[in-house]
Amino acid sequence: MLGSIFKITQVEYNESEQTWIGTLSLCSEDEYELKDLMKRMKEEVEGGVASLGWLLYNEGEYEKGRNYFQQLLLDSTTDDFDKGQCYRGLGAIEIALKDYDEALENFQKELDLLTKSDNQEDIATTYAKIGEELPRVYGYHAEKLVPLEKALKPIESQIDELPRLINTAKRHCHFPSEHGLTHDQSAAVYIYSMEWGDTNLYRILNKALRSENRQALKIWFPYLKLFDTALDKLPTVKEVVWRGVPLDISKHFTKNQILTWWSINSCSSSVKIIGNFIGNRKNATLFLIEAIKGKKISGYTEFKNEDEIILRMGSQFRVESDVLKQPNGSLLVHLVELDDNHDQSLASAMNKTQLALKSSNTDTSVIPNLPANARWARNGVTVAGGHGYGSATNQLWGPHGLFVDDDQTLVIADTYNHRIVQWRAGDTNGQVVAGGHGKGDRLNQLNEPTDVLIDKETDSLIICDRENRRVVRWSRRSGTAHGEVLVHDVKCWGLAMDDQRYLYISDYEKDEVRRYEKGDWNGIVVAGGNGIGSGLNQFNGPTYIFVDKQQTLYVSDRSNDRVMKWDKGATEGIVVAGYQGQGSSQTQLSFPNGVFVNAWGTLCVADSWNNRVISWPQGAAQGTVIVGGNGAGVKANQFNGPMALSFDLHGNLYVVDRGNYRVQQFSI
Repeated sequence: MLGSIFKITQVEYNESEQTWIGTLSLCSEDEYELKDLMKRMKEEVEGGVASLGWLLYNEGEYEKGRNYFQQLLLDSTTDDFDKGQCYRGLGAIEIALKDYDEALENFQKELDLLTKSDNQEDIATTYAKIGEELPRVYGYHAEKLVPLEKALKPIESQIDELPRLINTAKRHCHFPSEHGLTHDQSAAVYIYSMEWGDTNLYRILNKALRSENRQALKIWFPYLKLFDTALDKLPTVKEVVWRGVPLDISKHFTKNQILTWWSINSCSSSVKIIGNFIGNRKNATLFLIEAIKGKKISGYTEFKNEDEIILRMGSQFRVESDVLKQPNGSLLVHLVELDDNHDQSLASAMNKTQLALKSSNTDTSVIPNLPANARWARNGVTVAGGHGYGSATNQLWGPHGLFVDDDQTLVIADTYNHRIVQWRAGDTNGQVVAGGHGKGDRLNQLNEPTDVLIDKETDSLIICDRENRRVVRWSRRSGTAHGEVLVHDVKCWGLAMDDQRYLYISDYEKDEVRRYEKGDWNGIVVAGGNGIGSGLNQFNGPTYIFVDKQQTLYVSDRSNDRVMKWDKGATEGIVVAGYQGQGSSQTQLSFPNGVFVNAWGTLCVADSWNNRVISWPQGAAQGTVIVGGNGAGVKANQFNGPMALSFDLHGNLYVVDRGNYRVQQFSI
């Protein structure tokens, strides 16, 4: 049975078959036998009693792993170290299940448990230029590999007795290396970790990496080449890691911010190590980082037991949530490392989307009269992007909004490239049609646009320019150099237009939706506006919206994990999808985003954290998965945080696959 617990009673190697054969015995779920198993594991398993829970976690058996860790915590014989491992395991499981609040609570319990000791190091460090825009470091990859002595010769004047320190590194480094590092590569890692005072190599190097003077870095190129090629050979880790700074630097971090760390950053997979580092200092900053390409250097450093992991220079992150004040006065910053093929944040809270609009009279978007029993192909075809994140014309970066024109031309809000791109059917490259001049608030710039629609009456784009707190109009005529502001001072997330050409804007900050007539700067509240909450007259982070011919409004109430229907003139809404809180059953949603309603009242919604699109017939108690639902991934039947959805005239479904930097088409 899936999730059953076994004890390994014998393992032997069959030479003729060249196979290891293990004999297992099934453990009863009886509490006494489970406790006996825990006792035996404490005595026999080197990794401690928590090892089985971590094994279940690594196998993807999250519920079984959670139950096991919780059982250990109830066992009075479990010591503080193993309890800390249990809380850490529970935190990792909750991240995998996308419950970040619960994850942070478990990590905090581990930190509280493991930092009881008063014997902490008092280490001060400089942490400057966080997220500052600096040019990338180019050129060192072309350097030839040279011995460590020659690699560090150009900086010898900056470090006293450098030859002696190099000799120490070569004598004590981990060599021979089971990972194939040369003696010089291993010594390059070792000397980076060595402590000898204010002129430590890592301090001088990182100061140079954070400097705006990129030319001054050239003397470091031979060493960077040696160090970087060493890291290439070491294991890559994809796990939660920790970093601590004994200063309050939280002002540098805001939710959803994208930032780059230009220096090389040492982290640990053990929160205990970081807890010892920052001690009981109030206003210290603790980083919880979902790393996906960290390099494990433990065993290669001067400090063998620190579980050290390196995040390379130029690593990029997204701030997952608001800075969290801890009971001990420290600040917790949750970061998610970005990468071409990674599920960013393991399906994080950044997931937002754009709606598909229906407006037959003004032809804002002509939606096909979909059959009630319509079905779509299970495998999608990539029709835009799909080449990793970047700013090239065949790439997208954090795409959010989507609009499909009559001729199957896609208009995409390419959020982190601060532009709107147009992608004609069959093209391998898109065309920038708005923005594209970097992040900024000039009229020829955008700042993280999240939604876009075509207003055919004026032949223009209407764009939600979220971080500039405005909605802008941008003509589609060739040669248009800038847009014009339609609405000011709104934390716009989603847009819709009805048959009367009224514009609807969701305000994520004020938890409301307003309707605007032409020339109206203020608008009127048509949904929400009663503060944050879960009442029927409230929202908790309204994102994307849909309006039908009767001016009935459908709103993805993201953080309440539901979709709300507001009839025209209503003072409260009706829950039409997602009835039982966040979850993955077909009665539940998890951070719903893109939404569309057909002529029969059936709702289609991008269920982002569940990586699926689900349809919900009018009045039904549960939905049906129509595409996706196969876990996070890059396959044709998978998503990595589905966002916007829309349909073309033929009924084909288009879904923005944000974490895979692509748009997928599913044929009807």
